[in-house]
Amino acid sequence: MSGFLRIGSRLPVGIRRGIRRLPGFDRLRGWLVDRPRLPGTAPGELRAVVYLPTWAHWDVMRQRPQYLLSAFATAGHPVYFVDHMERGVRQDGGVTICGSLRDVPRSGVIIYLHFAPLRHLIDNFEDAVVVYDVLDDLSIYDSEEDGLPEGRRVRSHHPRVIERADVVMVSNPVLAERHRAERPDLIIVSNGVDPVAFGEPVPRPSDLPPSGPDTPIIGYHGMISTWFDFDLMEGVMEARPGWRFVLVGPTDPEVVERVEMLQERSNVTVLGERPSEAMPGYVQGFDVGVIWFEVDRMTEGVTPLKMYEYMAAGVPCVATPIPACVAERLVDTAGDVAGMVSVIEKALDSDGETLRAAARDHSWDKSLGPALDRLGNLDLRRVSQI
Repeated sequence: MSGFLRIGSRLPVGIRRGIRRLPGFDRLRGWLVDRPRLPGTAPGELRAVVYLPTWAHWDVMRQRPQYLLSAFATAGHPVYFVDHMERGVRQDGGVTICGSLRDVPRSGVIIYLHFAPLRHLIDNFEDAVVVYDVLDDLSIYDSEEDGLPEGRRVRSHHPRVIERADVVMVSNPVLAERHRAERPDLIIVSNGVDPVAFGEPVPRPSDLPPSGPDTPIIGYHGMISTWFDFDLMEGVMEARPGWRFVLVGPTDPEVVERVEMLQERSNVTVLGERPSEAMPGYVQGFDVGVIWFEVDRMTEGVTPLKMYEYMAAGVPCVATPIPACVAERLVDTAGDVAGMVSVIEKALDSDGETLRAAARDHSWDKSLGPALDRLGNLDLRRVSQI
């Protein structure tokens, strides 16, 4: 967030604040003044994969990029995640998390890039393979770039990156159709889930409200932002006042007032952001997981990670009719209050084991397969021995 990655979770709060502070992304460049200093990957070895620093942090709201990097590590690649908030170097499941480009190899790497304005950093490396991941529709950035000169906007950098990249991947068929004219050879690398993390039973978080047959928890986890369909959720809440609605995740400053209004209702619990490693416990505590997304150009290009995370936890998922959710046979969709009430009531009787089994087919390791195959077919997974 893919993975992510208005993704998914449109933009995390960090990039919103960051872009406002960074005219022309000057401060972002300031984080990156150091050049890679570690020895390059040896000839014949699997290339190291490097994630350049953005607004994303390794331990906060893990999305598509973090999960795909972990899958690269599982596939045998050394992986480096540069997080400007880190003050040292540490390991997590085969991934090296570091605070500076000084701590990554200088040659023989695969650069995983999803934010096109970072393209200038490619020149810091020798013999670099570039994988460009188009996480969401580019309209995700529009509202954040008001006042920026055209040359500093994501859309102005995107064509140069999509031309330079050795591999271009998108997260779903909608984005594939939107970008295929630019790169006919692009591949679809679908979003996925860690079925073990979300499927293995964990203790119920103490701050989740109690639930029962007459008071099910209708849950949501993820960013609460401008794409959130507050009107639809409020209509369902009024139609079923006995249900308990729980929101877990950070709130975009642009919608704080709407969230505060929700908190005034007796059947709503807004828990705020929780650590990534705690999310399986919250999701497993839901009786139904809902994806309350408005349907527009941006969300039509989104494949919500939470859809698979609900399923992996054995929790039925319902959603508004965005294409990725409509295409998933185990997810029912509705776009109005009466329809949403109906599909939630139906979901309360779903079979958890069927959902968990289906989620196993969407593991991140399987999702990364097309990218590994393409890199292998191009002889780019390993450093050339010539």
